[in-house]
Amino acid sequence: MRSFAQPRVLARAGLAALATALACYPRLALWLARPGSLQFVCLTLLWTTFILWGFVFAWHEQYSGNPVFPIRWQPRLWGMATVYGLTATIFLCLCIDPQYRLASPDSYPTNFQSWTAMSLFALAFDPLFYCFAPYAFFVRLAHRQNIASVLTVIFGVFVLFLKLHSAPRQPPIWLMAEQMAGTVIAGFLSLYFYLKGGAWLVWWPLLLTQLRHLLSLI
Repeated sequence: MRSFAQPRVLARAGLAALATALACYPRLALWLARPGSLQFVCLTLLWTTFILWGFVFAWHEQYSGNPVFPIRWQPRLWGMATVYGLTATIFLCLCIDPQYRLASPDSYPTNFQSWTAMSLFALAFDPLFYCFAPYAFFVRLAHRQNIASVLTVIFGVFVLFLKLHSAPRQPPIWLMAEQMAGTVIAGFLSLYFYLKGGAWLVWWPLLLTQLRHLLSLI
């Protein structure tokens, strides 16, 4: 915990948490079924993301040897991430969205405002929750990148299982299997890009997949 308590780590985590909470605010404001007032939910999210970013800034670079936000431009990795993002977009459009939209319509935007809110939330919170923070936590425990990577992907699959289980309508088994397989592949690829090129290469493919919703609204 010494690394977590360093003033530099706390300051960076605080700034990152504030930026994350601001990006998530539109989605929280549109969330009609939130468990408390908007102020309470925002403060809860701010505190949660502060802890998660604290994990990232305290342990990621220390145990992986790579910065979270590298400055060096790597065209080859960006090209690979672009191909991955476009491939994932096509897969989601053809194999997942048509059926999952019926099972969980609230997961899809209905206008430009909701698309903006959902996309900002997905970019700001999802990679932090599914990739950045779990990897930092597990690599701190295991001290080995391969074990941390596997545990991070397993965590993502577990969260997806809970999400599917709580959906208003249960999707078909084959659709659940496709989503599980897609989550495993996406998890390992996201970690690969994250460890090679930092957070930027996780956000970029995710942005490409979010753009598919915008095209469907035009």
